[in-house]
Amino acid sequence: MGAIKNKGRQLHEIERVPYEEAFLIGDLLTTRMTVLSGEPKAGKTLLAAGMGIALINGEKEFLGQPVLWEIDHVVFGLTDDGAPEELKERLHGAVPDDSVTVFPVEDSGHSGYWPSIVEDLMDMKPGLFVLDNIIGALAPGEDISSPVTAQRIMRSLKPISEAGIPVLLVTHTPKGTAEGMTVASSPIGGRAIAAGARAVVALRNSDKRGRRIHTAINRATEDLDLHVSVHPASESSEVPIWERVNTKPQRESGIRTAAPWQELLAQQILREQPEETSIAGLAHRYAATVGKAVSTLRAELPKLVVHSEEGWAAA
Repeated sequence: MGAIKNKGRQLHEIERVPYEEAFLIGDLLTTRMTVLSGEPKAGKTLLAAGMGIALINGEKEFLGQPVLWEIDHVVFGLTDDGAPEELKERLHGAVPDDSVTVFPVEDSGHSGYWPSIVEDLMDMKPGLFVLDNIIGALAPGEDISSPVTAQRIMRSLKPISEAGIPVLLVTHTPKGTAEGMTVASSPIGGRAIAAGARAVVALRNSDKRGRRIHTAINRATEDLDLHVSVHPASESSEVPIWERVNTKPQRESGIRTAAPWQELLAQQILREQPEETSIAGLAHRYAATVGKAVSTLRAELPKLVVHSEEGWAAA
């Protein structure tokens, strides 16, 4: 018997998977394998944490996309030095402590390493497994730019998805103008990584355009191009608050939201009404959000907003 006769199925033998069962978060995070790529410090881990918070808390939407599932447990496989402590600060107080498990990923190259992780995950049955990040999860001597390595890591992770556990893989985009850098499907490792996943999400952060999320996802109703922002929940909390930035003109508000980062930031401040009451406090709160130096915001913010007993208002 050949491979087709052993494993082949006719169309009527394949179980249908409705849209609501194909996505944890509509058009953004699938119930199979999703790759999240971006440059270092673009906010990939913050985005993974934000999605995890929305899923665990059963929120209705995340960045305007419907949250279709509520889960009770997320497992994070972390590779960066100090990552567990950083992740704790980003989740502390936002989700129950027992809803998240963290473990270090240290692939020695032994053939039984990934099967043992698959076995543990199948026993734990989390609602989501996050690997942060792919590059740090490689065995010694492996190079993610090699198609052989990229295919090997995707094959190692595939059994997790096949076991019914959604997988979110965090990785980097290549440096420079490598193939695919202008589209969403540009994780380092290229086509071998992208082809092994149902979805590729690219998070970009630039001085000119701010943070943007681009997607290329099978079965999505549309490929997304979202202008987003993120900031800590408060001065004493590192829990990430993600928001979708409206870049369409809003005549009623009197603020033109079409282009400059200054106008977009002013709109965000007026909408959020942060607890800070000084320009200096605002500058520290939003510097990372807009990708600008604190000193730049301290110079620009007085032109945009003023504070009174009623809160922040347009200058």
